[in-house]
Amino acid sequence: MGEEVFIIDWILLNLTGRYRVIKELFSRGFSTEEIISFLGFEKEKLLTLRKKAEEEYKKSIDLGIKLVPLSSDEYPVLLKEISDPPALLYVLGEKVWLKGNFISVVGTRKPTRYGITATRMIVSRLAENGIGIVSGFAYGIDTVAHTEALNGGGYTIGVLGTGVDVIYPRVNKGLRRDIIESKRGCLISEFPIGDKPESWHFPRRNRIISGLTQITLVVEASLKSGAMITASYALEQGREVFAVPGNIDSENSQGTNQLIKEGAKLITSGDDILEEFNVIPKVTTVRLPELTEEEAVIWNILNEPRLEDDILNISGLDISRFNIIITKLELKGLIERLPGRMLKRKDG
Repeated sequence: MGEEVFIIDWILLNLTGRYRVIKELFSRGFSTEEIISFLGFEKEKLLTLRKKAEEEYKKSIDLGIKLVPLSSDEYPVLLKEISDPPALLYVLGEKVWLKGNFISVVGTRKPTRYGITATRMIVSRLAENGIGIVSGFAYGIDTVAHTEALNGGGYTIGVLGTGVDVIYPRVNKGLRRDIIESKRGCLISEFPIGDKPESWHFPRRNRIISGLTQITLVVEASLKSGAMITASYALEQGREVFAVPGNIDSENSQGTNQLIKEGAKLITSGDDILEEFNVIPKVTTVRLPELTEEEAVIWNILNEPRLEDDILNISGLDISRFNIIITKLELKGLIERLPGRMLKRKDG
C-alpha cells in the first residue's frame, strides 16, 4: 500500500507540470508529501488532482503501462540532468532500455530519398554496433530511424506527444507493435493515459528526445521545424548536435546546413558517430568471387552508395554494358539497390 501511495504522489506531481520546482525540491531531499505541500494547492484542487492520479494508477495497471518516477533508479540518468525533467514517465514496452546507450535521430516528416537513404545508412551502422536510437515516433525521418534500428537488430525508444496508449500517427501502428512485441524497445511519454495529440505537446516532447542522449543527430530539417526545436533543446541542455549536410537548394537541408555553419559536427556515416562513443566499428568482411575487370571497376566505384547515373559516368562504360555488369553483380549478391536509383555494396 505504501508503494502505491508513493507512485500516486508522483503521478499527482507529474499532473501539475511544475517540473523545474519539483526537480529542485527533490534534489534538496524533499519527500513527495513535502513537495506537494510546498506547491500550495487549495484543498479542492488537491483533492481533484489526487483523484485523477488514483485513476491514472488504476489505468496503468489495467493497460500494462509501467510508471517510472523521477526518484527511481530506472529513470534515465541523462534525462534527470535537464532543468525540467518529467516528474514521471509512462512506459509501454521494455523499460530496461531506458538505461541503454543511445543517440537521438530527428528530421522532417517529409523526407527526400536522400534523407531516407542517409538515415538508413547511419542508423544501420549504429545498430550493428550496439547504439540505440531515440526519436519522436513521427512520420518521416523518425519512422525510418526507429524501423532501421529494429531491422538492424538494435533497439529504440519512441518519445510520444500523446498518452502511451494512444496510437498516433495511425500509419505507425505496425511500428508500434514491432517495438513492443520484439522486446527491443519501448514507447514513453510524460502525458497522461488517453491524452490525444495537441499542437503544444510536440515541442514539449522534443526536450525529452534530446534530454535522453548526449548526441542529437538532425538528418533533414527546414529552418522552422520540430527537428530544429529539438536541436535547440540539445544545445540548451549542454548536449552535442550533429547534422547531415544536404543540397543547398533543398528546403529540407536549410536547417541542417545552418546547424553545421553554427558549429554542429558534419556527419556522413555511422562511423563518424561511433568515434564519439569510442566504439571500434565492426568490420564487415565480404568474400568476393572472382571479378572481371569491368565488374571490379564498378565494385571499386561503390566504396560508398552512389546514384546509378554517377556510377555510369565514372565507369566510362556504355549504358547497355553498364546494365549487364550491374545485373551480374546483383546476381552474385555483391550489390543492392536503394530507393532513388541508388546502388551500394551488399554487406555479408
